[in-house]
Amino acid sequence: MVGSYAFAGMIFQLLISILLPTALLIYWRIKGKFSWRVFWAGVGVFIIFAQILEGGLHATMIDPSGPSLKMTDNPFAYALYGGLAAALFEELGRYFVFLLVLKRSREFGDGVSLGIGHGGIEAVLIGAVGAVNALVYAIMINNGTFETNLSVLPSQQISQLKMQIIETNFGSYLLAGIERAGAIVMQIMFSVMVLLGVRSGKFKYVLYAIGLHLFIDFFVALYQVGTITSIWIIEGLVAAFALLSIYIIRQLKLHFK
Repeated sequence: MVGSYAFAGMIFQLLISILLPTALLIYWRIKGKFSWRVFWAGVGVFIIFAQILEGGLHATMIDPSGPSLKMTDNPFAYALYGGLAAALFEELGRYFVFLLVLKRSREFGDGVSLGIGHGGIEAVLIGAVGAVNALVYAIMINNGTFETNLSVLPSQQISQLKMQIIETNFGSYLLAGIERAGAIVMQIMFSVMVLLGVRSGKFKYVLYAIGLHLFIDFFVALYQVGTITSIWIIEGLVAAFALLSIYIIRQLKLHFK
């Protein structure tokens, strides 16, 4: 059975994944610096570059039976590949969109708007959809219909999924929700940094964004493969990086003035 606290955690993850980007959007509109066009461009960057293009590369490179590359099971190679792929696709996606599509969007507010779009759709597709799936599975488990409704899947996969839902506690969902909040802040920082590179004509800022993105995703991938076993290490790193991102955003803003 899935307990009530776990349900509360799922709802928390769902709400923060939807309400936080919505609140940022509303706040930035009130400030008069929000651009719907740039916002939707950020949504497009995530879907096209992170989901479609990067996902296509993953289908070629990653072993579908587990978190490892097809050519090697070295966890550090997997983490390096995963971090570098995400960094290159997302940051170069931002770069080309600002350079070629958003030629008149060069202000600090535009960078934030694109970051809200990118981080917001990521929060919805990963955080909110993940929470909804967990809620549906948990309800089926408690109703005794889990195995019946998922009978098209292999029995071993059904058992593993069931145990995962049962064993995931309130704290895990809480951390997942907080992680989504941190990820949105990072996406805003990356977007502003890349925009500064386009605005100033200095590609080094794009390289900085790629390097920082690679850094954080490398350690997240090490947790996925089990090299880092403590979720608290990863969440602590994400929280620290999110705070650093706030500081970087404020420093980058000075260059736009």
